[in-house]
This record gives sequence, structure tokens and C-alpha cells, in this order.
Amino acid sequence: MTSQTPFIVVDLETTGLIPSLDRIIEFAAVKVVDGKIVEEWHSLVNPGIFVPAEVTHFTGITTEMLEDSPSFEDLIDAFLGFMGEEAIFVAHNVDFDREFINSHLKKWEKEPMNNPYLCTVDLAKKVHPNLSKYNLGFLAETFGVELPQAHRALHDAKATAELLLKFLKVLENGGLRQIKDIPGLKNLPRVEVAPASQGQGSLF
Repeated sequence: MTSQTPFIVVDLETTGLIPSLDRIIEFAAVKVVDGKIVEEWHSLVNPGIFVPAEVTHFTGITTEMLEDSPSFEDLIDAFLGFMGEEAIFVAHNVDFDREFINSHLKKWEKEPMNNPYLCTVDLAKKVHPNLSKYNLGFLAETFGVELPQAHRALHDAKATAELLLKFLKVLENGGLRQIKDIPGLKNLPRVEVAPASQGQGSLF
């Protein structure tokens, strides 16, 4: 891969499933450039509310663990700086993570993320349509990707990034050459036709 367009692979742990009501409790992002993981960003997040027992059972994250962690407001600038405006936002079930982040940004009167975005569940279904399941644990086991602790944000984000690279490699071998042609990529801005070495044109 020769593209310098970053893919930022994100995973969240939250107090529930409703972006307008629930809160983020762990936040991780992994930067992929030129076919490699080059940087990681991670933080626990103090949600300002108690963590439900079922969430603690699922993630291992307790209310006490978050007491001295920064709030989402404290992390906004750091995350947006890591994300950048030109990167592609990637997540496993991307709508969930994207809606949670944008809901939180709105709460703090920040503009929503408008980056292009890509779902690795949808990408997996396009690249490997005959699998029986597409959850992260199953895909990691199937494709030999390490996932030391599922349902913790950094481990999940790193595993998702490794899967992304494997799926993009399959597409490369099938002839894909441009970012705009990645199956399921949404919200990619329209650009003037340019040589492959410029902008977001060339992927590999």
C-alpha cells in the first residue's frame, strides 16, 4: 500500500447502546498508514455516572476504575487532533461508534465528524461472503488476529485494524487501486480527477 491517507480505527466501550442517553467509558483509536499500524491513542473516560453491573461484567470496567479518568470533554481536542480532517474513520459496526462520538460532540457544542467512514463488518461480508458469523471475536480467530482481551477498546481497535489490512490486501490482489472504490466506503468527498499520486486517489 502506498497511500498516505490515514485510516483511523476506533473502538468504544459505553454504558449502554443509546448514544443520546448512554456515555463512553473507554476510547481507543489506531492509525493505519501505508499498510501499517503507526500510532495508538487510548483513554478510559469518566462518564459522570455509575457503570451498570452488566457493563462491568462484559468489559471488566468498574465505576471505581474511572473516577480519576478524564471526561469526554477533556479528551475532545486530543481525539480530534489524532483523527484529523482527511482520515477515514473505521470501526466494527461503524454506525454505532460514529453516532456515539457525534452525539457526545453535539453535547459539548462541537461540530460533528464529517470524515469518510468504513465498516469492517460490511467490508468482511463483501470480501468473505460465505462466513457464518461476522462478530469481531469470530473474525479474529478465523484470520489469525490476536485479540488478548475482547470488549476492551484498545485490544478491539488493534484487532479491527489488523483485519482491515487483511481485507484491503484481498481487494488489492483482486485489482483494487483507489480508495474511492473500497466497497462500503461512505461520505467520501467529491474531488477533481488527479494523478494517482495525489490526494486520496491511490490506495496501493
